[in-house]
Amino acid sequence: MAHRDPDAENLLVSTFHRALQLKLRRRLRSPELVQDASQETFLRVLSYFRSGKTLENPASLPGFMHSVCHNISLEFIRQATRYSQIPENAPETADAAASAEVLMLSQETQTAVRQALDGLPQKDRELLRRVFLEEEDKDRVCQEFQVDRTYLRVLLHRARLRFKAVLVQSDSRQAAGGPG
Repeated sequence: MAHRDPDAENLLVSTFHRALQLKLRRRLRSPELVQDASQETFLRVLSYFRSGKTLENPASLPGFMHSVCHNISLEFIRQATRYSQIPENAPETADAAASAEVLMLSQETQTAVRQALDGLPQKDRELLRRVFLEEEDKDRVCQEFQVDRTYLRVLLHRARLRFKAVLVQSDSRQAAGGPG
């Protein structure tokens, strides 16, 4: 086993502790997992150097630390997302299919949206359909409508306000018993 240098090890930990904590916090949700992964990272890096191995280029140490940290975070994520087998005597799971009531409400909502879209000017209807329903590339929509991205946001905002007004007006007519 190679010679241990406690001062060098302490310097390594103090230099990279905060950066690794921040990196791990973005990937792992639990503070305990972040702490465990951080300790595991330092353990593996120190074990690597204690075994007598070195880096060819000392400037690559930060990259080495972050790649070890990255790999450990992936291990922790995989470990947390593994599924356990369902026991043979487990109760039957509930049917995931939508109920008749949910389907009816969904159809009513679709009808209301279609009617509200039909009540909009052609340009608003086209913008909302292409950007939100078809999720078309906004740069392409800008090019075809001959506007920049900022003005497209304005047009979409206005179209959504008109859509909402038509939808609310339709709902209030239906609530009053009038034709929808």
